[in-house]
Amino acid sequence: PTLGRQHPVVGRRPPTGWSARFSLAISVMQPRTLRHLLVGVVTLTQVPRALAAQDPAHVKTAAEANKNIQVLKALSAADLVPAMQFIAGSLGVDCSHCHVATKTGAWPMESDDKPPKRVARQMLTMVEQINATQFGGRNVVTCATCHHGSIRPSTEIPLFETAGAVTTPGNEALPTATQVLDRFLQAIGGREANARITSRAYRGTISAAREQPLPLEILEVAPDKLRATITRADGVAVQGVDGDSAWTLTPRGAVVEPNAAEMVRMRRLAAFHKNEMLGSLDPALAVIGAQPLHGQNAIVLEGRLGPLQTERLFFDAQTGLLVRRLVLSPTALGPLPEQTDYEDYRSVDGVKVAFVVRRTTTDGVTTQRYESVTMNAPVDPVQFQRPSGK
Repeated sequence: PTLGRQHPVVGRRPPTGWSARFSLAISVMQPRTLRHLLVGVVTLTQVPRALAAQDPAHVKTAAEANKNIQVLKALSAADLVPAMQFIAGSLGVDCSHCHVATKTGAWPMESDDKPPKRVARQMLTMVEQINATQFGGRNVVTCATCHHGSIRPSTEIPLFETAGAVTTPGNEALPTATQVLDRFLQAIGGREANARITSRAYRGTISAAREQPLPLEILEVAPDKLRATITRADGVAVQGVDGDSAWTLTPRGAVVEPNAAEMVRMRRLAAFHKNEMLGSLDPALAVIGAQPLHGQNAIVLEGRLGPLQTERLFFDAQTGLLVRRLVLSPTALGPLPEQTDYEDYRSVDGVKVAFVVRRTTTDGVTTQRYESVTMNAPVDPVQFQRPSGK
């Protein structure tokens, strides 16, 4: 249903095919909003590669698991989909740009009927040769180096963006990571006030670009339970985390479990007191500089999520509040960005909560707007248990 829509970020159609077909929770025939069911809370696409424990002796290559792989033969089968996402995002297209698309059934991904697919092979070979001969095999040159979200590479000199880049002021002393995180904790109400909260119930809407908002409910319970529900015209879609268990219930009644890498992310994001635990969840966090953001100066911290992902946290220099999180997930061709902006902080029972959560990926922008947030609401633990289903 998203094929043919304009990309809300770069003015072209959003990449939907590969990420939709291979995300465990959804299929290509379902609306984008389901893909971003837990936008800002749980992500089902852009899974970092090599996080799932595997036996190297039994890891299939992309050529072994798929038909007609001619360039990325040595790539692991698990790394192929993120690589395709990176290509689609770099060019600002969906998968039908190179692949033959069908309205029903599986796409014939092995088909070479479309010329852009043959061109893509030539480009991948060129980039591989440049990196091998000039940069020791490191991914210094990527599809995004020249395309920048456009089908046609640009030779024009880019003008400076008004947002600016992360810089380190010469004469201005920057705070330490501990000072930034302590100030953030005080800005959201302090440790004691947050410790008194054991559950949060959100009611509002979720919407993608040019789509009608859909009713959204999120329930979080300490220490590690989460449930999100979207009401759609064709039924109700639900995702849940219950400690070591995570699942998705589709409108058709199918229950799907995440893979190992997705489970790691979902459990981390379901941590109820994650805002108070940023330093312990990511011990590598360090101040790397400052950057103009939304008309204000932001202090930027950078760290690592697990062994591979890079995380950047942006804190408003005046209020101390977290206003942006940027996560870069590696693929075989380059990093995939996922940006979450936190806006309209309000105090609820002595604790500040962002009432607008905006997520931007190569797929586009999805926004959650909360109409109400209730603290310490009574909760039935059965809601988080894996439902019975197909």
